Amino acid sequence: MNGFVKSCALALAACLLAGCAPALPPQPTLDELLAEVNAAHQAIDNDGLKSEFILRKPVDESGEPVSASEINSYFTDIADLESFDPNLVLTQEQMIEDVTYLFDAIYSCYGNYDRMGGRAAFDAAEQAILKECAQHASLSAKEFQKLLVPHFSFVKDAHFQIHGQKTNPCWYPFFFREVAFYEDDGQYITENHKTVASVDGYDDLTELFKRSISPKGEIVYYPVLLKDRTTCDETLSIHYTDGSTQVLQCEPYDYQEQFENADQLAIPEVRYDNSIPILQVNAMQSQTDSDWYEGFQEGANILGGSPIGILDLRFNCGGQGAVVVEWLKNYAKTLVPSNSLFINAYSGKQMNSARDLWVSNDNILIILTSKWTASAAEWMIDTAYNLENVLIIGDNTSGEMVGSIAYVQLGNSKMIIGIGSRENIVPDTNDYFEEFRGFCPDLWVPADEAEELAVKLMENLGAVQAEGEAASPAA
Repeated sequence: MNGFVKSCALALAACLLAGCAPALPPQPTLDELLAEVNAAHQAIDNDGLKSEFILRKPVDESGEPVSASEINSYFTDIADLESFDPNLVLTQEQMIEDVTYLFDAIYSCYGNYDRMGGRAAFDAAEQAILKECAQHASLSAKEFQKLLVPHFSFVKDAHFQIHGQKTNPCWYPFFFREVAFYEDDGQYITENHKTVASVDGYDDLTELFKRSISPKGEIVYYPVLLKDRTTCDETLSIHYTDGSTQVLQCEPYDYQEQFENADQLAIPEVRYDNSIPILQVNAMQSQTDSDWYEGFQEGANILGGSPIGILDLRFNCGGQGAVVVEWLKNYAKTLVPSNSLFINAYSGKQMNSARDLWVSNDNILIILTSKWTASAAEWMIDTAYNLENVLIIGDNTSGEMVGSIAYVQLGNSKMIIGIGSRENIVPDTNDYFEEFRGFCPDLWVPADEAEELAVKLMENLGAVQAEGEAASPAA
């Protein structure tokens, strides 16, 4: 036995005698992470979406097509709406009038009418509501709203709203981060080398454990649960292969306050975090707002010319979808098609290029998301899925993609009803998107930590130098 082999054998024997633990699974390289995420993004198949489109052709009682002017007559400018008085007392007759008007408007104006069940579903809802109204001589406007909402649970469209209330609950993320887990061939291992054997109530560990980022910038896995409410008191009982059990507590969901304090009209302006340019966009405004649009597109040029750029959509509830296409075109220097099909249900006019086309990109674009990332901001994510080297980091998004919104006001209660004329068709492969749940991020982290942890990840993977570190001496 030569000296080197002998020394290795002695070191191994000493390690075994001392009880040395095996090494943790190695961290993926940046190239390995991007390759895995790119493959998942490329796997989305949007073939055949156009065949799912249903052209809307509402007709009147005589069988004649409802005119465009009649359809438009239902809509109102939200800026001119009268204030809603929740304490206003409505008679039974007034409620019936509002219900009749509401369902006439839905039939005439709602682009997703047929996709949500058509006449059978909506007529059944109308009759059920009228039957319930007949049980009340009067109700306050707020009570009337509460009566209406449950009857529309079959409408899986987050833009469809009864005076600001959605027809179904949104799904919020709850993180269990007391212990970081490292993944190795489908097994989840703690830093202390304890391997998860099972978790009470959860058979599929790959669904429970989500890829995340540790405070040190490592890729780790944490359990994450989605709940249809903003509170969760559930615990997780983790059983390890050594026979021990650990009970984990979830963290509260508390991002709403940050969102409510954000300036939705802020002009986008690039700032830097450890040399990485960050563009925070709090709403998708119109091109007619020249200052906003200039800042938005200048940000695309700066991020597109940088090895790494961060687009912060955590406070962005949507707006104008058309500006999304232009931003990504400026960023990538070529048109990036969407996965989903955005189309006017009445004219059949397509609003975007929806193709299964992969666009090469040498740089890295990180998109930060929260549960408040919605509508046109989700259109941005849907399109960015076709761009190479995009990492989505944060919470799952709002889940407001399949419809659009315009406003109808009921004459007696003055309630505002959100009814859109667009029919958006989203791919249903690979658990891509779900209304009210949204897009799932590539790396799950609480939204308020998303920027900090994204930068830490880039530092840990060697994409940027950690601030405060001395540069390596020249060779």
